[in-house]
Amino acid sequence: MYSNLTPEMSAFSLCQEAESYLEAEKLEDAFFACEKALEILPFYPLACKSMGNILQAMGKLDEAINWYAQAIIQQPNWAEVYTNIGSLYAKQKEWKPAIACYEKAIELKPDLAGVYRNLSRVCQQLGDLSLAKKYWFQAQKIESEKTALQKVNQGNILFDEGKMEEAIAYYREAIELNPSLSEAYSKLAEVLVGHGKLKEAINCYQSLIELLPENWLISHKLGKIFREIGKLNDAVEAFERAIELNPKFPWSQKHLADILYEKGNLNLALTYYRKLIKNHPNIWDAYCKIGEIFVKQEEINKAVIIYRRGIKVNPNLARFHYKLGEALSKQKKWHPAIKAYHQAIELKADNYLFHFRLGNALQNIGKLDESVISYQKAIEINSKSCWLYASLGQLYIQQKKWSDAIECFRQAIQIKPEYDKAYHKIAYIFEQLGDHEAAEKCRNKQELEYEIRKSIY
Repeated sequence: MYSNLTPEMSAFSLCQEAESYLEAEKLEDAFFACEKALEILPFYPLACKSMGNILQAMGKLDEAINWYAQAIIQQPNWAEVYTNIGSLYAKQKEWKPAIACYEKAIELKPDLAGVYRNLSRVCQQLGDLSLAKKYWFQAQKIESEKTALQKVNQGNILFDEGKMEEAIAYYREAIELNPSLSEAYSKLAEVLVGHGKLKEAINCYQSLIELLPENWLISHKLGKIFREIGKLNDAVEAFERAIELNPKFPWSQKHLADILYEKGNLNLALTYYRKLIKNHPNIWDAYCKIGEIFVKQEEINKAVIIYRRGIKVNPNLARFHYKLGEALSKQKKWHPAIKAYHQAIELKADNYLFHFRLGNALQNIGKLDESVISYQKAIEINSKSCWLYASLGQLYIQQKKWSDAIECFRQAIQIKPEYDKAYHKIAYIFEQLGDHEAAEKCRNKQELEYEIRKSIY
């Protein structure tokens, strides 16, 4: 039957056959199958163990011990076999060797609940009830932990199936069974964050930190949640702890620097951003933030330099070119600013602010017609801004295009009726046209529509 198999495969198959016979209580058949395996491979560990099982079932305890001992000689770290020997000694009331075998099994495999339970029974026989209770409690604890882990695995299956509420219930049951099971807290926190239940997730992560105080990633995740709900001081503390545990992870430093920036602690934020780009020069957003800090501190030259460094890191980011244009505009370096705005628009043409700022810069060098085109493009992208219409209207005033200017301010008033400056601008135009009565009415917001139409047509 096994002629085409290797000796190891043949012996293994015969051992499986022997165990099947043993389970069916066909002891003789089991014995002969195991004997054949040992003929093929003498002292084959699995066959030695199976022979011990069979002889134990036959009541031949000493012979069974000898075969188990032979299995251990071949495979010294076999905790299950030590357990079997211990049980045979216990049946013969040989308590000391039974205890020694059970303790060796636990040393090799500490999570064997049955072995602790056996030890408890031996201690009861010896009258040591305190130790018996201790072992019994340990057995229950291990079984509880295994059950808790099964709950987590079931929760994971439900999570993968999209059954979030059911998954949450299983994770909570796992935690009740084993409050020290970090995996249950971790999975529960993950699901709670996905469901937006951030306060509950915080409790999970705080429990995890108590269980795994050296795990930096838990503190990092906790910091992100605190930041999201606006608890910035708690977020700072969490990110600082994450950085202390793992100073090489850049994103904890990035989050911490961003929070300090948001809180207005610019010098300390600058310190963290500089450390960040020193160790991780490709994190482009840090260059943006450093530039913004320099602008706030009115160190425009430094801002220009850092933006240009950022552009080298990520030349395809429109935001860098726009920020550079803004810094150059503050220095009244209009031509390089215009170039920067153009580059920003090439990369992202649908940002109205880019066109508006370009229009401002063009206006400052006297290119009014080009500036008009830029303002018109900005309005095309964002037609709900009264300020864009007002800026274009002001530009038309410079060109003495009175009707176009009035129409722009009229649009601004339609968007924002309380925009007084627009009324005054229209009044100014009427004065330039010599219609002082209409100008006064505009200042007082009287008969505005009639006067505007009269002036246009």
